[in-house]
Amino acid sequence: MQIITLTTDWGEKDWYGGRIKGRLHSMIDDIQVVDLNHNIEKFDLRSAAFVVKNSCMDFPAGTIHIIDVNTYEDRDKSFIVVKYNEQYYICTDNGLPSIAFEGKDIEIYDCSHVLSDSNYYTFAVLDMFAKVTSIIAKEKGIETIGSKLDRFATDKSIPQAIVYNDRIVCQVVYIDDYGNVYLNINDIEFEKALNGRKFELQIDIGYATITELSSSYADKVIKGKALLTISSTHNLELAVREDNFARLLGYEIGRNVIIKII
Repeated sequence: MQIITLTTDWGEKDWYGGRIKGRLHSMIDDIQVVDLNHNIEKFDLRSAAFVVKNSCMDFPAGTIHIIDVNTYEDRDKSFIVVKYNEQYYICTDNGLPSIAFEGKDIEIYDCSHVLSDSNYYTFAVLDMFAKVTSIIAKEKGIETIGSKLDRFATDKSIPQAIVYNDRIVCQVVYIDDYGNVYLNINDIEFEKALNGRKFELQIDIGYATITELSSSYADKVIKGKALLTISSTHNLELAVREDNFARLLGYEIGRNVIIKII
């Protein structure tokens, strides 16, 4: 059975999901379409890349991932297929794939020549991505889909945490539906920066100071108190037990977070 996943910023209100599923089932026999996420913030490439990195890449070889975030017909932006770890990612070369696949061993193919059956281009997933998905599923590869590219046309990245001798300057890169805040530093990078030393994180003036990592949301932390832990994505994560950290403390994507090294 061919597995196809959908990651989009469509939301749940409209007909888009149902329409593309109908088209895919009409074009390809014996498929399973998996809704990964349709609630990406509109046009938010960084959040979409974070979701792709942490939800798509554990699927089995041969899986086809359709990613539709900030996708529209544009002569300056190509439609591409990225092959990584024997999986296929159909998306727009708008900066999202350069974030999601940064540093990975990938192949990139231009699929823009796969023409739409429509004279209007307001739903690229229906008009083009479904065709590309069908070609990949039936031919079991992308070598004939289009020309191979050396690099992405649009190159974006997530800012890296900056490590000084006495502090780490991090940035909020994702906020989940619980209001948990993800920072742009992982557990290995954090441990290396500390180098056996302790840390101190002042959450907000008069609110809380965190001086140790929690192993879970309940680890020595009472309800309503802030904590710092390692998420399943390996990012450092700020949370409040049984509450919404981002809403409670006014954190947004892009905000700097300074961790003192002591």
